[in-house]
Amino acid sequence: MNRDFSVEERRQGDAAVLMVSGELDLRTGPELEERLTGAFRSGIELVILDLRQIDFMDSTGLRVLLAAHQRAHETGRRFALVRGADQVERVLTLTGVRDLLTVVDAPEELLTAGESSEEG
Repeated sequence: MNRDFSVEERRQGDAAVLMVSGELDLRTGPELEERLTGAFRSGIELVILDLRQIDFMDSTGLRVLLAAHQRAHETGRRFALVRGADQVERVLTLTGVRDLLTVVDAPEELLTAGESSEEG
C-alpha cells in the first residue's frame, strides 16, 4: 500500500462511497482499480468515487475512471464522481471525460436522491 495514497470505503444502503486521497497516477492506479472492482463485484448498485482529497491525477487515473464507468454500464450499475480539486477537474474537462460521467459536489446528492426535497 502507498503511504501517500489511501482509499476508504463506506456503505450506505445499496451504495458504496470510495473516498480517495493522495495522488492518482501510474503507481497508485492499480490499487484504486482493485478497490473499484471489489465494490462492483459485491453487488452494490451505486459506486461513488469521492475525488475531493486527490492532489494530482494523470492519464492512468483517467483510465481507471473510464474503466469503472464502462464496468458500471456493462453490469447495469451506476458510477459517479464527487468533484475533485481544480487540477483534477481541469484534466477531466480538457479530455472530455467529465462529459461522460455523472459528477456531483457531494455524495449526499446521490445518496439522498428522492428521500427529501429542498423546494418548498
